[in-house]
Amino acid sequence: MTEPQGGTDPADRVQRVVPPTAVRLLPLLVVAFGLSMLIDTTTEWPMLLRWAIAGAGGVSAQLVAVRIWASRQR
Repeated sequence: MTEPQGGTDPADRVQRVVPPTAVRLLPLLVVAFGLSMLIDTTTEWPMLLRWAIAGAGGVSAQLVAVRIWASRQR
């Protein structure tokens, strides 16, 4: 006989749900681009610093969007 997929542990039964690409990628791109343009037009900071700040803002927006999406899936 064949054994069913997964173990008998309750943690094995939990299905892993991955957020859609739009939820993960869109906030990162929009916020990073917007921050980069805002910083570029208002300051004379070096490009690497602008990209670092824009990237950090984009990742923060992505984390918030994924957490909101995950809370609505329950």
